[in-house]
Amino acid sequence: MFTLKKHEFERISQIAAQRWGLHMPEKKISTVTSRMAKLMRKSNYSSVKEALEHIEADPSPDDLLEFFDVLSTNTTSFFRDKSHFDYLEREFYTPLQRGNLTLPGKHIRIWSAACSRGHEPYTIAINALESLPSIDKWDFQILATDLSSLSLQEAQRGIYDADQVDTIDSALLRKYFLKRKGDPCDQYKVSDAIRSLVTIRRLNLMDSWPMKGPFNAIFCRNVMIYFDKPTRERLVNRMCDLLLPGGVLAIGSAETLSGLRTPLRPVAANIYMK
Repeated sequence: MFTLKKHEFERISQIAAQRWGLHMPEKKISTVTSRMAKLMRKSNYSSVKEALEHIEADPSPDDLLEFFDVLSTNTTSFFRDKSHFDYLEREFYTPLQRGNLTLPGKHIRIWSAACSRGHEPYTIAINALESLPSIDKWDFQILATDLSSLSLQEAQRGIYDADQVDTIDSALLRKYFLKRKGDPCDQYKVSDAIRSLVTIRRLNLMDSWPMKGPFNAIFCRNVMIYFDKPTRERLVNRMCDLLLPGGVLAIGSAETLSGLRTPLRPVAANIYMK
């Protein structure tokens, strides 16, 4: 039976913090143990020690991404924390539609900063199409980024099993997804209308960022729970630099900006405005 020694877990935690800013408390040891067991079974490493020495000394980009996938959690769903999308409809899209809010150049930019398997950015696209009937009059783009190779591959495919789309209203499902017969279950493919609004890219949030913004909204949900307070504060302020005045940052329901020094103020549950 595979076991992970305490000093090995501590070494993994150090790598996670240095490479990706991840905070791995000791309570995560059982989760990391099971995932490391899977990695060891499919790899050519003779021991955890050899695997960690390679990751620390001379890893290829693919090696690092594979190791990151061991440590990351990709739980997500369509229309997760629906109040965030209701807020955008009420406070952003409706005023735009009515002419009560204007934007220079008619640019709308939204960033899904940890897009996982694509559920979040595709939800943002559906919400926009439903809330802004005149969307063709706007230069509308969604940037979706993540570091996990497995997540990005799924997001690019845009194909989901039936149980992954059960949080979508049936009318919206028929409107924005193409049903495909599958074995053992039916699958649903994101329509071209949705896909055309979303650009998917790999990004490590701890690295330099190639995009300059500015963004009207940034979704960074259920990511900061893995970071310590100084890392959270740095990350949020970097995102603030890319937000337009009046732009908003949406975070996860288990997260808070309390105690962080940022130019943001709360405007709704887990939504902050610059």
